This record gives sequence, C-alpha cells and structure tokens, in this order.
Amino acid sequence: MTITTERVLQSDPLKIADRCDQCGAQAFVRVVFGPSRDLLFCGHHYHRNELTLVTRHPYITVRDERHKINEKPSLSANAD
Repeated sequence: MTITTERVLQSDPLKIADRCDQCGAQAFVRVVFGPSRDLLFCGHHYHRNELTLVTRHPYITVRDERHKINEKPSLSANAD
C-alpha cells in the first residue's frame, strides 16, 4: 500500500498572524482535512506529527511553507 499526501498550495497563503494550534508560534504549515477543517503547525510540531498525519489521514492537503522559516519579513508583509 502506498500512502501519498497531495501537496498543493491553497488559495490563501499563511500569514504572519497565523499561529500553531499546539504552541502558538508562527505557523508555517496548514493541514486541510476538508472544506472547513484545518490545523496550523509551526515547523517543529509539523515535523513531529507529519508521519502520523499522513498515515492516519492519507487524503489530507498540506500547504508547507517551512522554506520561509528564518526569512526576514518585509515591512509590508501581509499588509491588508
């Protein structure tokens, strides 16, 4: 059996104000379980839970922005 995770970008990028549901740090990963169910993770907590998430929920969608960790945001980042 092969378990795959569809890694596509959701329409809304993560914002600086988005926080990890486990610790409150800045979120860099959004895991979407359905149209109205998602979890936000910091890089540490997603890394810790990734295997469990993809094995127990093989049809989740993941927006992984961990490549942005340690990037300095611009002054206008997420300005709405």
